Amino acid sequence: MVGAYLTGAFGQSQDLYKARNEAKRGRGLPEAAVQQAKKDTQRIIQLQRDAGMDFVVDPMFNFFYLFQPFAEQVEGVKAGPQENWFNNNVFYWRPQIHGPLPLQTGFTEKYLHLHELPADGTAMLVLPSPYTMLMLSDSTGYPDRTEAVTNLAEVICTEAQHLASQGIGRIQYDEPAIVVKQSLGSLTEEDLMLLKRGMEVCGHVDGVTTSLHTYFGDAGPIIPYLISLPVDCLGIDGTETSLVDILKHDYAGKEIALGLLDARNTSLEDPQRIVEQIRAVADRTHPAKLWLTTNTGTEYRGFTHGTRKLDLLRRVRSMLHE
Repeated sequence: MVGAYLTGAFGQSQDLYKARNEAKRGRGLPEAAVQQAKKDTQRIIQLQRDAGMDFVVDPMFNFFYLFQPFAEQVEGVKAGPQENWFNNNVFYWRPQIHGPLPLQTGFTEKYLHLHELPADGTAMLVLPSPYTMLMLSDSTGYPDRTEAVTNLAEVICTEAQHLASQGIGRIQYDEPAIVVKQSLGSLTEEDLMLLKRGMEVCGHVDGVTTSLHTYFGDAGPIIPYLISLPVDCLGIDGTETSLVDILKHDYAGKEIALGLLDARNTSLEDPQRIVEQIRAVADRTHPAKLWLTTNTGTEYRGFTHGTRKLDLLRRVRSMLHE
């Protein structure tokens, strides 16, 4: 089976940007921004459904950064200093974690439009991987990092289970940190162990499929390790990882999500070339299921760019099914 879906946050529209800017400057009502976010969410969800996407993701218009619900809503966590989100011109607030954290649920709901998502099991939501959260946070109160990542994974897993009870069919754990460290040559055995420990705790969630989605770095040298992790699907940034490295391995029993469409580049890929790459992977690596995706969310280049990448996903998916 070959399908397609978006991954991550969608670029906000000019109308939403204007409404938020007006509210921030006291020239408009905050409710106008709330309503515009809802309107844009409905539009992007419908565009995904019209495009035949196999999973429909909340466009995350109420998120300003991946860790925001965790930092603002979870007991024992606060937002810390502002930092650059890897090598992008966007920022996040570094979580300050004072653990161990109690298990709690519902902390993502105020940032989502759950009632706008399909109720047929095709809705997908994005949560941070516990390893990336640990690496991009300051944590205290734990005897060591193994205990810290275990606790973070328990909190994230509890939230994933709660979201599954709300009808979500797929949970994607965003994991850029492990491949960025690999690309920089700073990856250690401890890093791999910490990632594994996190996935042992939250990689299986009753009632949903799970995906560990890596991006911003070359996964090639650690693909065998990633395949071994207890998640249903492995996401690989195909703009950072060479097709040669991807084709070296057998993914039998594991779903693969190939991020061959570069969400950080406004250029549109050649659909025929993408079709050829997908077919090569399907024919030679035997994944349980194969998905074409953007390598990450389209938030970095804006709303119009996102709709163009979505339309390209639609075109390639159609070509694959001809």
